[in-house]
Amino acid sequence: MLTSNHRRIASRTARLAALTLAALIATTGCSAMNNDALDYTPEKMPVKEAKDLVRKQSSLILDLSGLKGETTNGSPDVSPCEKVEHGYRVKHFWKVYGPSREALTAALERLHEGLPKQGWKAYRFEKANSKAQQMQLDVEDMKLHHTVRVEEDFVSRAPDASKWEKAGRDGLYITLDSPCYVDPDYKVGNQ
Repeated sequence: MLTSNHRRIASRTARLAALTLAALIATTGCSAMNNDALDYTPEKMPVKEAKDLVRKQSSLILDLSGLKGETTNGSPDVSPCEKVEHGYRVKHFWKVYGPSREALTAALERLHEGLPKQGWKAYRFEKANSKAQQMQLDVEDMKLHHTVRVEEDFVSRAPDASKWEKAGRDGLYITLDSPCYVDPDYKVGNQ
């Protein structure tokens, strides 16, 4: 029997898997998922430059949100692009927390309105397919082809919620994913 904490962890794991899948489809198209081949030619870019670009995108998102809360200190991670010699992607997972739920929801709405004015296309802005039914926004930068998912991440207020479910902090969870790049100096395991 799963405890509510195990269900929460399983739910978060399932959300992260769905996020990764959605980001992969948005950046590479369905054909890339079927045969492990990209339907585009990856741009050549040094890993450091790609990570800096992802950091700038994360900063843009934070600025457009208008939030002044705290953020997690996660830095962008690099992972290989399968079957692409010296190919890699940059992923950045982070959370902003501190403001009230109302302020966080308003920030998500600002991103939904503001990102398209900055060249992003919104693919989804609706309640997540989860027990919590919190709002999420999926967008893609149409020039750089970075994809982003922004989700409300609110602590449970249910009377039967465990102390672990109630121990977190309300925030917005951001997942940013780059397309595949190529750097002749990149080897699997490099960060």
